[in-house]
Amino acid sequence: MLRDLGTLRTEYTSDADNIAEEFYNPCLREAVSYDRITGFFSSTVFHLIQSGLEDFFMSQSGTMRILCSPRLSSTDADSLAYGYSARDNTELVAALSGELAQLLNSSRADTARLLAALVGSGRLDIRLARVTSTASVNNKRMFHDKVGIFQDTFGDIVGFRGSLNESYLGLSPEGNIESVDVWPSWEGGRDALRASHAVARFERLWEGVVPGVTVIGLPDEIQRELQRVAEDADLEALLRDLARGHSTRADSTGYSLGGIQLHNHQSQAIQAWEGKNRIGLLAHATGSGKTITGLYAIHSALRQGLTPLILVPSKLLLEQWAEQVRDLLGARVLLVGGGNNQWSRSSALRATIESGRRYVVIAVLNSASRPAFRAQLRPVVKNVFTVVDEAHRMGSPEFRTILDWLDTPWRLGLSATPERANDPEGTEAIFNYFGGVVHCYTLKHALDDGILAPYVYYPSWVGLTEDEQVRWDQLTVEIRRRYAISRAPGAKPDSGDQLRRKLIERARIAKGACNKVPKAADLVSQHYNPEAKQKWLIYCDNQSQMTQVRQALESRGVHSWEYHSQMAGDPEATLRLFDMSGGIIVAIKCLDEGVDIPSATHALILASSRNPREFIQRRGRILRRSPHKAVATLMDVLVLPESVDRGDPSWSLVVGELSRASEFAGWGIGQGAVSILEEKWLSMGLSLTQLDEIRPSGIEGDEDEEGGAADA
Repeated sequence: MLRDLGTLRTEYTSDADNIAEEFYNPCLREAVSYDRITGFFSSTVFHLIQSGLEDFFMSQSGTMRILCSPRLSSTDADSLAYGYSARDNTELVAALSGELAQLLNSSRADTARLLAALVGSGRLDIRLARVTSTASVNNKRMFHDKVGIFQDTFGDIVGFRGSLNESYLGLSPEGNIESVDVWPSWEGGRDALRASHAVARFERLWEGVVPGVTVIGLPDEIQRELQRVAEDADLEALLRDLARGHSTRADSTGYSLGGIQLHNHQSQAIQAWEGKNRIGLLAHATGSGKTITGLYAIHSALRQGLTPLILVPSKLLLEQWAEQVRDLLGARVLLVGGGNNQWSRSSALRATIESGRRYVVIAVLNSASRPAFRAQLRPVVKNVFTVVDEAHRMGSPEFRTILDWLDTPWRLGLSATPERANDPEGTEAIFNYFGGVVHCYTLKHALDDGILAPYVYYPSWVGLTEDEQVRWDQLTVEIRRRYAISRAPGAKPDSGDQLRRKLIERARIAKGACNKVPKAADLVSQHYNPEAKQKWLIYCDNQSQMTQVRQALESRGVHSWEYHSQMAGDPEATLRLFDMSGGIIVAIKCLDEGVDIPSATHALILASSRNPREFIQRRGRILRRSPHKAVATLMDVLVLPESVDRGDPSWSLVVGELSRASEFAGWGIGQGAVSILEEKWLSMGLSLTQLDEIRPSGIEGDEDEEGGAADA
């Protein structure tokens, strides 16, 4: 009974209340029907009301009707979008069928599958409406203000009207500032009148009998296709999995490891690698399961009598791989580096491989590059399977020599971005050794497939100080000069290195811009909610910036932890406390590779990277799935001038910052971030045509590559 909810507030506002938790979910648990008029609908809203959905649809056998005007989100593949340009039903069906096939034949986000299942099974009905100029003021207001109606088995009603849409940004406490007025029918008086009038008007709108409002249902062909999907969909399981924060879409090929069913992209990667004689690179986004894919290949090698050798750049990854190998494969592990020296005693490494027993060797790159390691391994190299995690590291001058002698029959490289920024020689060495990329799975693929969590993106910006701008302009002139020298006939071999050093020096100015520190403190003050046990990662460029950020936060009464390779104390204990209690971690590059904190809810990125590897890794880190994280929040601080012209020294900075940001804004929930960036672009005196020209330019790599890890 809706009356059991007690006294409802007359108004809920998103800046003071959690509308989804305090109003929507309680009403859903008691209602048997929910009717909604909204200007915008997105299935991502299911993330926010998932705790009430299972009771509503399963326990209460509830039904939901949504009347949208004018469109649905493109995230739902436009499979339900009403094509206003279509002149007849044939055109509409043709337009919808292609999009619907793409949705149903791919592993889209779990909420999109739930949406299709609900519609196809008749539990959710969606109609689309166009409000014309001839509509009455009251009916226009129904769409402008957006009305909702909960009703229980006893006929009691909770109606509401407000500004929010039925979308993530409409309902989330971190979304738009919205409010709703609430009218329970049992309160009598004006509330009862409002509720009864809303019910009557909704019914007339739904039936399409209101002058000035054109309503269309989904075409029969589309309905039948959705019903076909619903026959194979376990609605209860989809709702449970939504609460757990992951998709139920299973891999149909039967690939599994240790009880873990591989996703389609992982199975396809294994098949592609096997088709290339088990030699190749997997370019898979951070968070998409590269480790599990690698472990499946390692399992195959063990069955063939080969000894897997896993090369990693750090002690942290050494320990993580060792734990996974023991847990999922049940194999013995021989560790090389990271304080482990047993391998060097009495030729233990060579003896392990010659024994033919079920061993996996895991080595830190620094140790693997030593002559002692090569001396033991080289005579038995034909019995070894090489797996390189973060394979781009192998292209550095320090580690490239390993590739010259490690001539193993099977080879697998794992990296989100195997190409090394501004290092064609290193990239060529990696690609020659592994025979190129055999399977690619991008961050966008992982988002579309629901492997990574959906996210909201908030871009902001600061300018350079006067001194920083002068230095930037000076370096730009020097870079142009050195670029011309490096491309001239007879250029010295080291001219490219000199150019690269200047690019790195200039990039550091933007990454360490002084104005980023107060901006970071402002953003935390505005958005951080410790009572909600939010888990924030703040990415800084260096120790100095990290210290300044922590001091700025402390001055505002906000506690934070630091995390970096040289920190005092136990870094793992810091991560465990963070994972349990929430809070803020301010970190530098050591979070880029290996650290796994899937429960992190927010990322504030100050060290804005145009290096494709860091760009993908940092965002993939925050987008990992977690049972209690439905949607991630990304905040980005860019460096942009007040105005710019194509010939200005700052042009390259603008191109790098905005091409990176606009790409990621386009992948997020809603299009608010895209609009913000476009407005900034226009405010700098530029045209949207020029913005469209730079968007495909991608991410400009202008940063350094570490030669190797400190751990050995």
